[in-house]
Amino acid sequence: MRTLSILLFLAFTQLSLQAQLDNKALLEHANEIIESEGQLEIISASEAIYSEKKRIVILNKESEANAFVVFYDPDNKIMNLDADIYDLSGAPIRKVRKSEIRDVAAVDGVSIYTENRVQYIELNHSEYPYILEFSYRQKLKGLSFAAGQNWYFQDRASSAVTSSSYEITVPDDLDIQYQLYNMELEPTITNRESEKTYRWEAKNIPAIKFEPYDIPVHRQIPILRISPSKFEIDGYSGSMQSWQDYGGFLQQLWVDRDQLPTELKEQIRELTADIEDTKEKIARLYRLMQENKRYVSVQLGIGGWQPFTAEYVEERGYGDCKALSNYMKAMLNEIGVESYPVIVKAGGHHPYEVEDDFVDPAFNHAILYVPGEDMWLECTSSINPPGYLGEFTNDRKVLLVTPEGGQLARTPKLSTAENNANEQFTIDLSADGSAALQYKAMLRGIPHEDWRYYKYAYSPKDIEDKVRNMGKLPTLTLDEVNITNDPNLPQNTLSFKATANRYASRAGKRLFVPMNLICPRTYVPDAVENRQYPVMISHGYTEEATITFNLPDGYKTESLPQPQLLETPFGRYETTVIEAEGTVTLQRNYQMYDQEHPAEAYEAFREFLMAVAKHDASKMVLVSE
Repeated sequence: MRTLSILLFLAFTQLSLQAQLDNKALLEHANEIIESEGQLEIISASEAIYSEKKRIVILNKESEANAFVVFYDPDNKIMNLDADIYDLSGAPIRKVRKSEIRDVAAVDGVSIYTENRVQYIELNHSEYPYILEFSYRQKLKGLSFAAGQNWYFQDRASSAVTSSSYEITVPDDLDIQYQLYNMELEPTITNRESEKTYRWEAKNIPAIKFEPYDIPVHRQIPILRISPSKFEIDGYSGSMQSWQDYGGFLQQLWVDRDQLPTELKEQIRELTADIEDTKEKIARLYRLMQENKRYVSVQLGIGGWQPFTAEYVEERGYGDCKALSNYMKAMLNEIGVESYPVIVKAGGHHPYEVEDDFVDPAFNHAILYVPGEDMWLECTSSINPPGYLGEFTNDRKVLLVTPEGGQLARTPKLSTAENNANEQFTIDLSADGSAALQYKAMLRGIPHEDWRYYKYAYSPKDIEDKVRNMGKLPTLTLDEVNITNDPNLPQNTLSFKATANRYASRAGKRLFVPMNLICPRTYVPDAVENRQYPVMISHGYTEEATITFNLPDGYKTESLPQPQLLETPFGRYETTVIEAEGTVTLQRNYQMYDQEHPAEAYEAFREFLMAVAKHDASKMVLVSE
């Protein structure tokens, strides 16, 4: 009887799978088909059990859904983890052996000790399509419970989803808060004798087509965000009913952790005694921390949310983002300057946008805010000037942890003008097409960040390789490269001298000379039919360039590019060509505005980029007299 049941099930699965494979609307842009179900059983304010099952049809080699990852630690143990591979008929290929499940520390490259670990499975099969099944069950406590178990109905844009369900059971004396994004779907709510069950179920979600310059994926795929109304961690009680409540919980974790040794207090007073300006005092203490402390992550127990003490950092010489922010806060307290810890979702151009009316602790970083000076401090950086956040944390909503509880705020935005590259490039051309080059640029804001870091962390050879990859420069022989970082402002200068054997192309008595090899914009995205999503330009910037050509003896210009002026809602592009005795100078100004435009504006945006690329590829023609 059992064998018959299995055969009937496999036959039904095969029929169902064939229908899925024939569903072109569902699979048009898909690399995998997914069925999934999750269950969260909240037992108390400090503990839950989570389980998940997933069936994935890997359609092609482009799919990245053949791996499964589960994070755990001593408080959040994995109760079981299983995986199997089937062929398209549903016949087993093999069951995954325990030895194939890799168990490694969840290190980030800078942690020296962490209790966080990962169980990781990556499965491959040579014949497509094939089927993977994953399942696991895990006990959740502490931070993993309090952070909530969000549900992704669609794992990634390339996934077509035939069905996905999530069920949460909570005791009567507790409850959850939830928010669904990018989909309209109400839960089925069932009340039993002593508990409540929420269930969401979605079907037939098509894969999402990649679109250049599109909005971040978290604004495209359906996500259910969950947070517990009440929670307990290591004896601390908290609430996520409001940001003020949640910030009040975090405030508990920072209390009385800012005591400093007597010797350090004396050093702080001596260091700041001769100045009156508060910002300069802050800058001096910030540099003291930069010069003597380093960022190293140590994650133990509640340490994911609670900082180590200031004394710990002083004694050991290192700390994670919370510990260093707390250390800086303690030093500022010593000179009577109030500051607030800040938690933030850092990294990337499109971080998850915090909602005013829904608490989801999806943060991964801590910085510091000085309200009296409206000054933000990135305490993990050894190289940032005081008060500069940069691309990693600028222009996003954050949570200030104040004595009155949590307060939402927004970090400063780097403007189109502040993200600036001002380049001076001189090319001494020779009749054979070779050239001697001199370059100097003042870089500000985001354009300066890479070079600041390269000066700090990379070898001279690495820096030279980066110079050689600038723009469309030919093979260079570099004579000298210099980076000078401004210690007080988010800017630096980059300069180099070089020679190029083939800068211009020679044909008979003519030289064909590219006008802009140092900062050309060459990328033009593909055309997109029936675009679905807005056009997003993540950050604005300005490029100003003066490129001067010293002509070889005996040559004159035969043709020059015409001046250009393009003014659009997306950006502005202007070039002017000036000819003088023995020289030709290109002046170029290019601005890209950080804005979001409707989907129907994409073709006009693409035309602007095509025009820029065309004009940046212009050449002048020289002819021998």
